Amino acid sequence: MSKIYQYFNIPFDLVPKDQTLPYTVWFATWSTKPPILEPGMAPPVVMGVTENELPAGAVALGTASKDPPPPPPPLASGGISEYKTSISQWLELTRDADE
Repeated sequence: MSKIYQYFNIPFDLVPKDQTLPYTVWFATWSTKPPILEPGMAPPVVMGVTENELPAGAVALGTASKDPPPPPPPLASGGISEYKTSISQWLELTRDADE
């Protein structure tokens, strides 16, 4: 039986600091280490993947059934709604490749 992975977006300030997370997250440049925010810096986009329930405050983006790579990088100008569409398309392509 294959695993089901859920991709999600979560606000930066809802990602617990200094503790092991029960899910994987990537920050803006696909690093798994959170950046240090300087005063006045906007928080980065945070994408995650889990085999379990979504964490509190997360927004589901789609599912995959094989060991997932990091999702494609966020679109520079389209915002999160356009990114959700690109994630759905990317997950659909990976599903097609799995079959």
